[in-house]
Amino acid sequence: MNERQGWTGAAAAALGGAALLGLSPIGVRLSELGPQATNLWRFLFALPILAVWALASRRTPSAGQTGWLLLAGLLFGFEISLWAEALSHTTVANATLLSNMTPIFAAAFAWFVFKERPRAGVFWGGAIALTGAVTLAFARASTGAGPAQTVEQGWYGDALGFASAVGYAGYLLIVRHLGGRVSTGAVMLIATAAAAGYALCLSLALGEQLLPQTLNGWLVLLGLGVVVQAGAQGLIAFGVARLPIAASTVMLWMQPTTAAIWSWMLFSEALGPLALCGAALVLAGVFLVQRARG
Repeated sequence: MNERQGWTGAAAAALGGAALLGLSPIGVRLSELGPQATNLWRFLFALPILAVWALASRRTPSAGQTGWLLLAGLLFGFEISLWAEALSHTTVANATLLSNMTPIFAAAFAWFVFKERPRAGVFWGGAIALTGAVTLAFARASTGAGPAQTVEQGWYGDALGFASAVGYAGYLLIVRHLGGRVSTGAVMLIATAAAAGYALCLSLALGEQLLPQTLNGWLVLLGLGVVVQAGAQGLIAFGVARLPIAASTVMLWMQPTTAAIWSWMLFSEALGPLALCGAALVLAGVFLVQRARG
């Protein structure tokens, strides 16, 4: 009974966190600031909460582990920066689904870096997911959906969303390598601090405005920091660590689903039949890769 209750609680945490994470692209779109400055405040508002969480944990990282976590945070910041910029050029659904192809790149990195021999399911899943990604891009281009002013901008946005998955794959591989030797709170605190530094440098380099002008602008940033970065990511970290990898993958589908629903309601970015087919292929391919690796 206790094991079943533990699994149920972990599943609820993963589902709830993924649903809340689906609000992230909506917050970026509604922000008064540019995408990189928005990311900066998302990280900054989350840091105090993560600091309390880390201090309450006992498994503090060593100097070497801290270095790896800083690198993980830079990779996470790189991923978020590409994904946030993608939202300015393509649909929320495309940017979110393409950035969720992380397991494909994680499997490739594990093959080349850690010599982890992939199973057949990885190749089949990767091929299916890539077919879905191309289908999604063609579906968006054929309907002209999204904020892009030209066809080229739309393709650029899709490419950014796809490339963002590379950074997150590196982040996950480092976290996986550290395993249970460092507390989740410490991992999130150090990685988020490094990502905040990356976002600050990028915001200054691009000349983005750093302060919103209205209360609503501040509330959007606060929501991204507290609800998305601290709340959603914390729930996901708790749930995924206690679930089989294939099961957690399915539950994390709630993120692109929620994002697609909100973007349809707020920005009229409805998914047509071809886009739905592409989305299904991406999710099915990712599931096959995760199940093969699990």
